[in-house]
Amino acid sequence: MMIVLSALIVAVAVAAFVYLRYSAARFDGDVQRLRLELFAHIPSDAKPSLPDTVRNFALKAGGQLGAPTIIHARHKATLMSKADGEEMPLLADQWTHTSVSGLVWYAQARMGVFPVAVLDAYVQEKGILAVRLFGALPVSGGTGPDFDKGEMMRYLSELPVYPDAILNNASLEWRELDENTVEVTGTGVSGSATVRFYFDEAGDIVRMEADDRPMTIEGGGTKPTPWHGFYGNYQNVGRYRIPTYGEVGWLLPDGLFTYWHGTVVSYEPLEVPAIDRG
Repeated sequence: MMIVLSALIVAVAVAAFVYLRYSAARFDGDVQRLRLELFAHIPSDAKPSLPDTVRNFALKAGGQLGAPTIIHARHKATLMSKADGEEMPLLADQWTHTSVSGLVWYAQARMGVFPVAVLDAYVQEKGILAVRLFGALPVSGGTGPDFDKGEMMRYLSELPVYPDAILNNASLEWRELDENTVEVTGTGVSGSATVRFYFDEAGDIVRMEADDRPMTIEGGGTKPTPWHGFYGNYQNVGRYRIPTYGEVGWLLPDGLFTYWHGTVVSYEPLEVPAIDRG
């Protein structure tokens, strides 16, 4: 009897190991597929109509017309899932398109003692958030119109870090609200999303606001929630001058919950043909 029980335990352990490896490999495959779909976007020759404050910012930041279509950045950051939760350190890679609205962000972190993989993406006007324990077991995330809007907003919010995208993404609509404030709107299959940027006296973007980014709530579903961000520590990185520090949070009834803050640790423009597609 003990031999049979031991054999059963071993069989279950082997099956669980095989399942985790298979599921993790599928998740890695999903990340790679989204990257290739992002890289496959063909840049348009059209250029956006920009307010002078925005154009001046992008040029001062090193942006160029006809720039490389992909920027590969790496971040060190911490993430909190709830206000009374623990900070989760992570290291993330992000690929951002400069001519169309799209990004793929892939992070590895630890939830307690357990490894976690996180995918955050906006590709072909579709948003996805996926959190996987051991890179395999679903923890949270989702897809659908609210995630499409949320991930579009994320792309918009990061434009100060990607001045090439400001100058080359003609699908975005910019509007000057006053001498220190502009808004940018992106439109996709699930509707439009808008973010406001605030400039300081030196002409740098230092703050971002959105009124209605869908926030995932306990029990499932999402709720439109004010979303705020801050940019700082402008540094020269190659030909660029970008904010290398940022933080974002939800404006809740009891105040601002800053759930993410991070630093850019590498920043590399890539031409799509030079990217390893293997």
